[in-house]
Amino acid sequence: MSDFIFQVVIALLLAKVLGEVLRKGDIHPIVGDILIGILLGPTLLGFLRPEGGIEYLASFGLIVLMFYTGLTSDIRTLAKRKGLIVLTGISGVAVTFILIFLTCLGLGLGLWASVFIALALSNTATEVSAIIMEKARGVDTEIKQIVIGASFIDDVLAVYLITLLRVFTKGTIAPEVLIMTSLKIVVFILAVIYISKLVVTKATNLIYKLLSSPPRMITTSIIIAFSLALAARLAGLNEVIGAYLGGLAISRLREIHDPMLVNILRIESLSMNLKVMLESFLTPLFFLYVGVLYNATLSSEHITMLVALISLAAIGKVVGCGLPILVVRKNLSDSLFVGAGMVGRGALESAIIVFALKANLITPEYYDIILTTTLTLTILAPLILKLVMKLTRKI
Repeated sequence: MSDFIFQVVIALLLAKVLGEVLRKGDIHPIVGDILIGILLGPTLLGFLRPEGGIEYLASFGLIVLMFYTGLTSDIRTLAKRKGLIVLTGISGVAVTFILIFLTCLGLGLGLWASVFIALALSNTATEVSAIIMEKARGVDTEIKQIVIGASFIDDVLAVYLITLLRVFTKGTIAPEVLIMTSLKIVVFILAVIYISKLVVTKATNLIYKLLSSPPRMITTSIIIAFSLALAARLAGLNEVIGAYLGGLAISRLREIHDPMLVNILRIESLSMNLKVMLESFLTPLFFLYVGVLYNATLSSEHITMLVALISLAAIGKVVGCGLPILVVRKNLSDSLFVGAGMVGRGALESAIIVFALKANLITPEYYDIILTTTLTLTILAPLILKLVMKLTRKI
């Protein structure tokens, strides 16, 4: 036990130091976490192993991370431009998936390997988009909200696709099974949304008691997150769906009429407390684990594939997300900004490939390729946005 604690302390210390260095260069700290995981993992130093305690801590961190992602989403904000936001999110996923899927097939990969690689690289990281939007000055707030909203739609699609991957692992990919799984997801989501709305409108006094102090808020939230994660698992879905919807349900407290803004302040307080937990401990451990699973199976033969995947993953988002904006708003600058803002990859991509690797859906070689592509895009995302902003000022 003492050895494991020592390993966690050293890993977190190195990850935080590198993360702060990268943050100054507008690079998301998760890059540092993954790189330290690779350094300390079996590939290089062998200081950390993927089995045992770190795996459980990483799973715990992922559930809390998905709960937090749902908590920080505001259904009302998304509803204002829901049509354009949904279209932008779906278009970005579809174009990116098609480009990468066809390229993988053209490079000689099998059907399912091509599907999984395309799925894993078709999502935008909400956390990365949120950070680079926060740093983007002088840009229309509505455009920023479209980027965040579209990345949220990406998250929902990614969670749905993760759940379908669970079906694939059982060897049941018949149309009726896929339809039933899709229906389960829709029913589960609608049930949580309906019940949360009912609780918010009919059980206000109970809510006030449960959320009357920060410790109660955090305890209640963790219980809700893991209860819904378990409910999702029992329904044959992925735990991530339940955790995400748990956060979304709690976020609906913002809808209670409250002239004193008490509920909004409580939600913000809960978000800040969870953010501290995540940034200081849980999220770094998850991404350290992602890095520990890296196998260093790449060689010079994979350079062409890596360059193609990185390029197409970026182009797919710029074109796929930017086109609906161009058609609706008739503004090339806004179109390029939204597309560039959707380039970043992050937590969910890592979750998908970790899940796929454990389920033997992809080989360690493909895991390394996807992870390298994700890391590169996370680094390039703020740089691409800066370049686009400079170019659009000249248009």
